[in-house]
Amino acid sequence: MTSSDDIKAPAGCHLKSALAQPWTVPRFVRPAKFAIELIAYDLEKRLGGVPVELPPPCDLLKEAEDVLIEANGDIVKLTWRQRWAVPHFLWTSERDWWKSEKLIFDYLNWAGKDGKIAPRRLWGHYLLNMNPSLAITHRLANWLEERADSLTPPVRDFSTNWEFFKPERAIEKIAESLLVDSHLVNKLVDLRVEREKLLKSACLLCVFKTIGHYLRDYPHASSIPETIKQLINPAGNPIHQVRGHPGLGQAAQKALVEGLVLWASRQGSPAIEQTLDLLHSLIGDPRISGAHWNGIDSYVRQLVEQWLAKLTLGSFFQVMRDLRTDRDDMVIEREQFWNGYRDKIANAWLITGANGRHLAKNLLNTSFGEFADGAMPDHLGLVLQIKDYVVLEINKNGKTLFWRKNDPGMPTFFAKEWPLKSLRASCSARHEEGGDRFHMKHQPSHGWQDRYETEILRRTDVSRSG
Repeated sequence: MTSSDDIKAPAGCHLKSALAQPWTVPRFVRPAKFAIELIAYDLEKRLGGVPVELPPPCDLLKEAEDVLIEANGDIVKLTWRQRWAVPHFLWTSERDWWKSEKLIFDYLNWAGKDGKIAPRRLWGHYLLNMNPSLAITHRLANWLEERADSLTPPVRDFSTNWEFFKPERAIEKIAESLLVDSHLVNKLVDLRVEREKLLKSACLLCVFKTIGHYLRDYPHASSIPETIKQLINPAGNPIHQVRGHPGLGQAAQKALVEGLVLWASRQGSPAIEQTLDLLHSLIGDPRISGAHWNGIDSYVRQLVEQWLAKLTLGSFFQVMRDLRTDRDDMVIEREQFWNGYRDKIANAWLITGANGRHLAKNLLNTSFGEFADGAMPDHLGLVLQIKDYVVLEINKNGKTLFWRKNDPGMPTFFAKEWPLKSLRASCSARHEEGGDRFHMKHQPSHGWQDRYETEILRRTDVSRSG
């Protein structure tokens, strides 16, 4: 029961009296584990893959490497934060730290004392830089295998199923898988491996190299050209983008190109067309990107050039039809005639007017030329090399031009621009007049084939088949 005096006392007196009483600071007792930690642990145990790491800032990478340089490769002066930056430049630095056995030994010895997170962190770096020809790959594989229990179950199971701690076998199994389908890449992405990094990794280059070796004798059909194209296109062709692995890009490219071509030559169409499409993205057209083909087997290069010549021959008549000529009979006659030389044509090149440009690009990518002047928008040209002579066949009622292959006054065979007006002037002589530059006409419409065949035989000693 409250007295009348208490009721009359000001409210501030009660607060002042309460604050004057002795009191102790309340203490918050942290539970052994928050409930959310248990949930997170359970999720990682069931679903977890590679830890998601933000790339270290560039200044941290430089700072860590500067300390490492000053210490002559000794990690003792690196802070904990700097030490975890090391794997991000270990394989890519121009100083080739991955070659230092002492650095690798000391680093793994320290990482082994850093708890369960170290194997999880290093597994991703091991995957992306896996190269069975390097000692560091085998050292890291053994280190990770000894600590496999520290990996999350999905990563541990994946490593076991794909024999990831046996680098040679792991690369072989990945290569064998890609010959069948591309599902493995999605499985790795599901483990939180960044797709872009994977597609530009040394591991993938080693896989490409192994695929190339397999394809040399691979007897089965495969979607491998389309699979590889899907992989390299988003990555912008990783073949020469991987640093820290001397010669790997060139070796992978050589093995893959040679294997693909030899495999496709046995498979025939459509494997040849798919392979040519991939080669355009992978290494370019050997006729106009010759430097990229240095080191590629000459027989393989010759096969590709033969395929391209036949593809160009067919594309000429395909574009002519797509431009909707009003003389279908002329297209049929010329196609039948020049196909008779199909296996005797050393090189072929398509030239278009403005209207045929997009049609040619769909069929030949960038491997065609364009008329620079003297042509109508729907003009087309087909340049053929038969023995020592070059033939320029022109659609519509155009003349057929002839000149010797090494004539210095004429365009180079795979030129991107062709001046039709000056070409016609250069070959103004008729074949009856002699000379190495001349022209022939398709008139009269009946019998021109015999005249052409006779002249080509006389000049080149090459006869038409069929």
